[in-house]
Amino acid sequence: MEKRHKLGNRTIVVKDFFGANEHLYLDQLGWTAREKQEARSFVSKEIFEFEVVKVGLNLAFYYVDNDTFYGIHTERTPIEVKVLPRDIDSSPYINSQCKGDTHVEGEVIFSCEDRVLLWDGIRIDGKTLEEVLNRSYIITLN
Repeated sequence: MEKRHKLGNRTIVVKDFFGANEHLYLDQLGWTAREKQEARSFVSKEIFEFEVVKVGLNLAFYYVDNDTFYGIHTERTPIEVKVLPRDIDSSPYINSQCKGDTHVEGEVIFSCEDRVLLWDGIRIDGKTLEEVLNRSYIITLN
């Protein structure tokens, strides 16, 4: 169950996510203005296709609805979508508990030979990748 708090005009999704009194806000979820500009689109699928499929970047994100870090590692075949390791003991702040490195080993939840298959193939908790990314904080895109 998500707890939302209002702070001014912004909605806190995860309190103290980055540090003490450094919250994760609803307007920080999903693609950033930079990615939208690079892809020249506001459509999530088109942004993903530009950044991950065309350019071939790895993507790491924190899905707030299930409190889990994920990575899409595109540098080898098969391409792997995995749960990224998290060290809860390293910090009380969620953002510091995972480096967002898609190179590290993790539980593979989806793999495929072709990047084009990622968008329609990935399901997390029964949700489409679009639904998940809209409710996720993008950690790294490199």
